[in-house]
Amino acid sequence: MAIFSLVFFKVLSSLLSVLIGFLSGKFSNVEKESISSLLFYFVAPIVFFAIPTSTNLTFNSLGITLLTFSLATILGFFSYWLYGKTWQDSHRNILALSAGTGNSSYVVLPIATALFDDYTLSIYALGLIGITIYEASVGCYFCARSISTFKESVIKVIRLPILNAFFFGCVLSLSGFQLPNFFDEFVSNMKGAFSILGMITVGLALSKIKSFKIDIKFTGAAFASKFLFYPILFNLFILLDRFLLGWYDVNYYNALQILCIAPMATNTIVLATLYKIHPEKVAAAVLLSLIFVLLYMPIMATILLQDIITAN
Repeated sequence: MAIFSLVFFKVLSSLLSVLIGFLSGKFSNVEKESISSLLFYFVAPIVFFAIPTSTNLTFNSLGITLLTFSLATILGFFSYWLYGKTWQDSHRNILALSAGTGNSSYVVLPIATALFDDYTLSIYALGLIGITIYEASVGCYFCARSISTFKESVIKVIRLPILNAFFFGCVLSLSGFQLPNFFDEFVSNMKGAFSILGMITVGLALSKIKSFKIDIKFTGAAFASKFLFYPILFNLFILLDRFLLGWYDVNYYNALQILCIAPMATNTIVLATLYKIHPEKVAAAVLLSLIFVLLYMPIMATILLQDIITAN
């Protein structure tokens, strides 16, 4: 029950930030681009640099990035194939992108920070980076095969500030460096700012959509990918590792479990708008997924997480 309550109120807090962002976008001149730039170039790199340098990573830990990228890619191609049986147009492309991504940063990172110790949080961040790489490469490929080349996608990924900051932090951590304790309060404030500003930008993005069009079949497909196929695939790997491979321990399993129950990624709206792939349907599905996880995430976290020692 403690886990349920913690996750429930964290998600509720995120939804209130979305509401603030939505109202700000509708009734004032708040610019999403300015907040997004602050997050993209400053706050997010600081947060993701601090996570690995707050603990002692090992080289084995880095394999989780490749793992989550591979699982996300499997989900993307599976969804592209599956939904190709129903849609022969761009619906299947945006569904394939959405299938392998999730709002694992703005919504789930504060929850992971509250639930996990620094070591497990670093594992979570490594897994999150794998999903981010999927979104910026294979995911974008589904939406823009005729617009962006493979080389352009690779360059885009390499230039991501969050990615560079995180891997620089990993290098320092593997070398034995850790942030001094007097940075703890500053890092804690940055994590809070990252989550709040991130969810406000979600609200701002939703406020720019002129109309929301709920397509039950499309939303059902997006929900099936995110809330059914995603946890099934991740848990199949966990079972495989637990009984056969033996690569990881419960810290890795918990990090993977919290990753696989995230809501739909907000960036899906951005890409759908950019490439004109049914943005109204996508925005409605993303909004409904944020509401849905208010109960879904606490229930799933209570069921799936093991041996939790909360960080706070």
